[in-house]
Amino acid sequence: MKIVGKTDIGLVRETNQDAFKIVALGQSAGFALVCDGMGGVNGGDRASSIAKAEIAESIKASFLEGMGEEEIRNVMLRAIDAANQKIYRTAREHPELAGMGTTVVLTIFYGGKAYVAHVGDSRLYRYQDGAFEQLTKDHSRVQDLVDRGMITQEEARVHPEKNMITRAVGIGPDVNVDFLTVAFEPGDKFLLCSDGLSNICTDGEIADVLKTREAEQAVETLIKLANMGGGHDNIAVVIAEN
Repeated sequence: MKIVGKTDIGLVRETNQDAFKIVALGQSAGFALVCDGMGGVNGGDRASSIAKAEIAESIKASFLEGMGEEEIRNVMLRAIDAANQKIYRTAREHPELAGMGTTVVLTIFYGGKAYVAHVGDSRLYRYQDGAFEQLTKDHSRVQDLVDRGMITQEEARVHPEKNMITRAVGIGPDVNVDFLTVAFEPGDKFLLCSDGLSNICTDGEIADVLKTREAEQAVETLIKLANMGGGHDNIAVVIAEN
């Protein structure tokens, strides 16, 4: 297993509110994390930085090889809850940070499986045997409209409310986290990313990069494509190869 990642400020924003983290867990496991912060000039990068640190610390202290799915799920949910509490408390203590929060997409790779917890619109994709699919479902205004049949996926990509998320870590005392488990098989490539990539690059463009490039080059190429498409937002990309 190989996991590589990078974040880029893009071409428009003055600060980088995206963050990522990659950590080995013993000899046979590892986790990857992408956060996309929000909340003004200072709040967004503060929120994503807190989430990255709190989640990493919690998982490293709690994860043990040999755990089953329910135990791993609880480890991940507790980690995200710890981040939620820290961000929420920090915002209450510092009025200038009021309203700050962050997306989270978190994946533990272990025992031929990927355990996924996510909040917001940062995404996890899988490239497997030539097929490319989005594994997470956005917690966003436009995804709600798609689910209700009011707009198509193509219309969602250019909808004026495409950046409005319906869940985030740190904006309230509690957080609702989605969890799923999928196979992580030899030859698979998993992509975690912020919307700075997914709002710019099409599924076809991303799939072509994953098909034709190794992980390190793929990360660089995807960030380059997002910037060539305007670089309107910060970009975070993590790729895990099995």
